[in-house]
Amino acid sequence: MLNFTDIDFNAVWQETFGWNTADDSSRKFNDQIEQDFWDKLAPRYTREYNLNHDTGLIAARLEALLGHNKSILELGCGSGNFTMLMAAYSKHILGLDFSPAMLAELQKRIAAAAAVNISTQVGKWENFTSAAPFDYIVSVNSLYRIRSIESALQKMHAYSRQGFIIVRTIQRPFFYGLYQELGLCCPECLDYQLLPLLLWRNGLQANVEFLTYGKTRQFTDLDAVKHEMCYDLTEKTFTEYQSKLLCRLNEKTAPGAESLTVTQPRTTVIISVQK
Repeated sequence: MLNFTDIDFNAVWQETFGWNTADDSSRKFNDQIEQDFWDKLAPRYTREYNLNHDTGLIAARLEALLGHNKSILELGCGSGNFTMLMAAYSKHILGLDFSPAMLAELQKRIAAAAAVNISTQVGKWENFTSAAPFDYIVSVNSLYRIRSIESALQKMHAYSRQGFIIVRTIQRPFFYGLYQELGLCCPECLDYQLLPLLLWRNGLQANVEFLTYGKTRQFTDLDAVKHEMCYDLTEKTFTEYQSKLLCRLNEKTAPGAESLTVTQPRTTVIISVQK
């Protein structure tokens, strides 16, 4: 019988994120493909992919956990959606990101705000070195490309004086809540479950909080909704449950709109380690 202590959660992480696949031509393995991806997305990332547009809960919780006047290293800071907010109450922030294009967008925001307590550095967390630790390390949805997650977490502990915070938005289909109501299974990424287990296995007392809020999307028409549901569930399952799904969708759709405006629950997990 397999005991819980026999489970290699680092190996489970690698399996979960496809590090064991024979196909090494994806963004995960190829730095140039990854860089090209962010080059295209960078100019519109702040506008279209900003968690703070959905909720202020995450930013408020970060401020409460970090406190004021701290030095922060932000891993995968991107175009600075959280960087700019944290800078308002922090002593200094170093934003580390793999993509020069994303950091260029952040630099525009720094200049526009005349912020003097933010600096940036191109690079990967695996290769990062510093002569001195930071008060806190913060990661918002930025660990997906790390192969040895256990080493990465240990490094976060070593480079922080007071602790570190990992924010993970649970990767689920937009209509996940609706599928759940009907007992339908659909893919979701369980990394948010693995991270606390890895930390606890390494003797680090990780606190886990779940923040649930509404995310609103607009669909051009009902066909667009059907297409997405079919993709999530497979065509066979969608066809079987189509009438029930669309009936429940109708209850959650804003009436009288030219496009379909739908709000569904979304959950973000905050995993924090305080020293």
